[in-house]
Amino acid sequence: MPHSCIFLLVLMLLPGCSSLRVMSHVPLATMSRLSAMKLAEIDPAQLRVAARMPDHIEPRWGGVKVNITMGTKEASKMDLVLEPAAEPQELSALSQYQRPGTRLWSYRLSAADAAHLQRTITAAGSSGQSSVSIAAGVDACRRGPLGSQPLPTTTFLRTDAGGFLVLAEDLDLRSVVSESDLASKVPACD
Repeated sequence: MPHSCIFLLVLMLLPGCSSLRVMSHVPLATMSRLSAMKLAEIDPAQLRVAARMPDHIEPRWGGVKVNITMGTKEASKMDLVLEPAAEPQELSALSQYQRPGTRLWSYRLSAADAAHLQRTITAAGSSGQSSVSIAAGVDACRRGPLGSQPLPTTTFLRTDAGGFLVLAEDLDLRSVVSESDLASKVPACD
């Protein structure tokens, strides 16, 4: 299981990551928006985590996750595994981020998890709780050899009907995972 590293309100599930290195890939606008986010602003039906990865790397089955922590005292925490959202309209929302030699992936909450999160948000709102931290992570696998070229990955988050936020842009996996651990941390896809 990969190690994780926390920074602000974003969690990238990248093994052995160096938070300073990861932070340098987080746009300031994203940090500002996430730090001001309120629990009521999250729409579970619209929540998405997306990734842009080199063609030969993809998210592992069950490897796209979101962690939502609500409140500061006696915090309520939800860890959710997302499911693929591969319909054309889902991917068209990411088309501006397409680059040659890469592939885009989009994930959403299951209907049951979206309903559960909505009930939790409603209950928290009626109790006056508004603070939230949200974290997203993508565990990757590979189809074929990793090669020696850079492995730039970008992770996106959407919390409502608005556009995607770039969580970490063009983060080279080789910069946060030692070469000796890379093959085991990004295993062959099943």
